[in-house]
Amino acid sequence: MSGKDAPPPEDYGQATRSVIVEGWRFLAHSYAIVNQWQLLALARRPDLVVRVMDVPLYGRRWQTQEGLFEPRAEQALRSMDTAGPDESADVTVRISFPFDFSPSRSRQTAVFGTSESQVIRKDQLPNLQAYERLQRTPPPPEVRVITPSRWSAEGFYNCGFKTEQVLIVPHGVDTDTFRPMPDFRSHIRSKIPIAEGDFVFLSVGAMTGNKGIDFLLRAFAEVSRKFPHARLVLKGMDPLYKSKALLHRSMQILSAEDRQRVMERTSYFGASFSNRKMAMFYQAADAYVSPYRAEGFNLPVLEAAASGIPIICTAGGATDDFVTDAFARKIESKKSPGRYKDQDIWWLEPRLEHLIVLMASAIEDKSWRERAAQAGPAHVGANYTWDRVVDTLVGKLLT
Repeated sequence: MSGKDAPPPEDYGQATRSVIVEGWRFLAHSYAIVNQWQLLALARRPDLVVRVMDVPLYGRRWQTQEGLFEPRAEQALRSMDTAGPDESADVTVRISFPFDFSPSRSRQTAVFGTSESQVIRKDQLPNLQAYERLQRTPPPPEVRVITPSRWSAEGFYNCGFKTEQVLIVPHGVDTDTFRPMPDFRSHIRSKIPIAEGDFVFLSVGAMTGNKGIDFLLRAFAEVSRKFPHARLVLKGMDPLYKSKALLHRSMQILSAEDRQRVMERTSYFGASFSNRKMAMFYQAADAYVSPYRAEGFNLPVLEAAASGIPIICTAGGATDDFVTDAFARKIESKKSPGRYKDQDIWWLEPRLEHLIVLMASAIEDKSWRERAAQAGPAHVGANYTWDRVVDTLVGKLLT
């Protein structure tokens, strides 16, 4: 049934409000994954009529992919009503890239976006004209921004959005998928392969510079000298980014001796994993490490915490919003100015020596790991399920 064939809202029983979501489905990009989890949670609400509009993929190499979600969830996503180009709703939510801040046909427009470096970059808008227009003219008052962290919100304030136009709504986790599964640990480690007595540090991401992979490699080289049983498992995103090549480039910063040491103890996976396979993958880890420079949210940290994996992550950034000392140890960092192409940006510089100390302490402090394995899932389950997140989103958009 298309959007035009759908009955009016009053015929949906309790449904009194309508939402059109413009974005990506059936894609492993973080925006698409967030969009799909949110769509499933929105569809569970009887008070909403939800229609979707697929938008063009951003990268020429990008391709849609089946099987990222469980069959039932994927069928629910596939069967959602489609909105036509001339249709309107109470709110249109855009969650794709580049950012389109133009008003929609709906009563209000909300654009999802992340500002990892606390500025809106030129390459985050469709063209230079759109960027220059945003610099000259305040964003339309009927257009609002949804962003997942206080750190990210600063980028939108800095380009002219008023405080009331920026809605800070965190991401969530499906805790039926991402949860502790200790019975699978040995099986998953045998597939990598990882010996039972090895200690595994895991990190997930595109391997781009903002992820701090160079810090992680340097720290791991030092830690593995003292702890030869330490292992590093990295999960990239080769179908969307050149993650493997970026990792190889970062390896070159190491001395020949350290590079050999790290490569012998590192396992890299670049394929797109389904949510279920990714949840199983977390079970192989003893600690999750993210020494990032700049993130809009950092969803893998939240997923790892939900999976019972202790966290080491940068202090001062987006993850400050959702990690606690009960399951996360924070790397000391300094906020510093930087340059991206021809723009001034902000990022964090984690302190390498402190990262080394925290990684070593994670190996040595078994009691902390055991406490964190309990505290992380409890915290996420109480505060960051997708239903809770969507309740917040709907409350801010439609009340």
